[in-house]
Amino acid sequence: MLAGPRALIDHAALRHNLSVVRRFAPSSRVWAVIKADAYGHGMVQAAQGLAEADGYAVARLEEAARLREAGVEKPVLVLEGAFSPEEVESACRHRLELALHHREQVTLLMLAGRRDAHALDQ
Repeated sequence: MLAGPRALIDHAALRHNLSVVRRFAPSSRVWAVIKADAYGHGMVQAAQGLAEADGYAVARLEEAARLREAGVEKPVLVLEGAFSPEEVESACRHRLELALHHREQVTLLMLAGRRDAHALDQ
């Protein structure tokens, strides 16, 4: 029986590529985009190989939560943002950063901030 295709993550190559980026942009913060399970290569494994990145970016909240559950402590940006109060709450609980694409997402964050401020006043 033939084995299917498989991809191997070369952590040394990831570290080297990150160092090249830093050499060309020495004053910049570098975030590794590892959405879609690191494009099918394994998001957690890619994060481990890119441990020297300043942070990580993923597409969805669920991906970010998986990184936190795997022990990733660096900043994580959710590129699609949040679409409900529950997602904003989850993002706060997991210490995530959210991209904002439209006014409704700003409103969600403002409402969450007001609820938190009100709860502190109680």
